Amino acid sequence: MTTPPVPPDIHAIQTYFYDEDGKEWIATVLAPRGRELAAQWQGAYKVPDRATPAPTTGKKSSLAPLFAVVLVLLIVGGGAAAVVAGTQNTPSTTALPTYEPGVSANPTAPVAVSGEPTATPAVDETPAPTQRPGGTPVPTQPARTPVPTVAPPVGTSLTLADGSVVTYSGPARVNIGAGFTVTFTVRNKNNTAGTGTFLVSFGNASTGGAKTSSGTLNGSGQLVMNFGGTSLPGNYPFTINYKGQQGQVAILRVG
Repeated sequence: MTTPPVPPDIHAIQTYFYDEDGKEWIATVLAPRGRELAAQWQGAYKVPDRATPAPTTGKKSSLAPLFAVVLVLLIVGGGAAAVVAGTQNTPSTTALPTYEPGVSANPTAPVAVSGEPTATPAVDETPAPTQRPGGTPVPTQPARTPVPTVAPPVGTSLTLADGSVVTYSGPARVNIGAGFTVTFTVRNKNNTAGTGTFLVSFGNASTGGAKTSSGTLNGSGQLVMNFGGTSLPGNYPFTINYKGQQGQVAILRVG
């Protein structure tokens, strides 16, 4: 069977198209409107009613069942997607409990109970978790270092009239009766090490009187002095004398 001739209304609204497989002209969804236009405008629109009919031998294939199946699948799939979307977007009506930092609260809702009874730990006996959610191990907290009874060494400085700087290195507080060691460092104005004799007075009238000691500065301009423990609590000043220049460089708290 040869291809039918091209319809004369090829530039008009297409109401039919030619099926190469079935060798037939098939009406489109615009066919009813096309017939209305053809009736309204006589001679301006032609319907290929003289196309060669398809042979009647054999079973004629039809796309209608396939279109119906596709339409049903689209309707069913769209409905299922709407149901799933509605389920996911529906907010939960159960309000989550609010907890303040450091305050624990028991939920009022019932909880599942295991088959074996377990003892409920006290508030102070609640074990710390060993893992975070997801299996990440919780780092072990380092043991706290006890606070020392004697303050660590501190450094204070005193600038004398000639520009020399005297630095005290030693504790800021000691216990009653505990001995301690201090270091005095002297740097001249030109940043050279101090030399000569260095006098140190420890205490005053409010602490039972001052005790004066002396020593010779070493090559680094330092003098290390050891003091025995004192029996009276209070604030003990360190007053130094370097080359006739005197001043208070530090205060030690006893007790």
